[in-house]
Amino acid sequence: MTLVDTHVHFHFPDFDADRHETIERARQAGITRFINVGTNLETSVASLHLAEEEKGFSAGAGFHPHDAARFSEVDLPQWENLARHQKIVAIGEVGLDYFRNLSPHPAQELVFRHACRIARAVDKPLILHVRDAFPDIFRVLSEEFQKGWKGVFHCFSGDVPAMKQAVAFGFHISFSAILTYKRNDELRLAAREVPSDRILLETDAPFLPPQSQRGKRNESAFMLETARCLAEVRGVTPEDIACLTTENAANLFGLAE
Repeated sequence: MTLVDTHVHFHFPDFDADRHETIERARQAGITRFINVGTNLETSVASLHLAEEEKGFSAGAGFHPHDAARFSEVDLPQWENLARHQKIVAIGEVGLDYFRNLSPHPAQELVFRHACRIARAVDKPLILHVRDAFPDIFRVLSEEFQKGWKGVFHCFSGDVPAMKQAVAFGFHISFSAILTYKRNDELRLAAREVPSDRILLETDAPFLPPQSQRGKRNESAFMLETARCLAEVRGVTPEDIACLTTENAANLFGLAE
């Protein structure tokens, strides 16, 4: 059984002491491909470097809504140039976060609109971060809409109507280990109803470990617990989920064997 971790942050300092060992542990667990995701220009460059160094790694170049207040228009040429690199397979992580509100809403929306335009210019999918902001994310997508969207709502935390609207826009839905948390019945209902060709898996490591690992640093090897939970929710085998999500990731991000 092989899997793709479609959203991980191995460049973060949390992994400085044992980055290589943790990556190898994930490979031993069957995770063969990784998309390492940047959250600003500096970390997007770091993600690219990791993708160039590690087998099976690709990268995302983004500007997280938490960092939107730090964004400057002079960053745009570097961001778009970075986005054109062959190892950069997506624009993200980008989006809107009204839960923590670490950047003003207008700044978040401005950066998100830039991300939409870069994604269209380089013809690569978006990796969307959305917390408590589904109405505005759909509004901006509608206003920026041009010949269809492709991308993923990463670490999906919405309900069935939000999922259906995201899918209608053309997006995939990615489930992290929050799917395993005891009180997330509404999320598991959404996971049960996502079309088979739109499901992805991720860890968002070092954040959000699965239920059995709560309190620990998350890592890609732990994604097996999420895969088993998703399989149970959908009434299939973990092997079915592995095949399905691996194929979906390859199709969305253009991952070669």
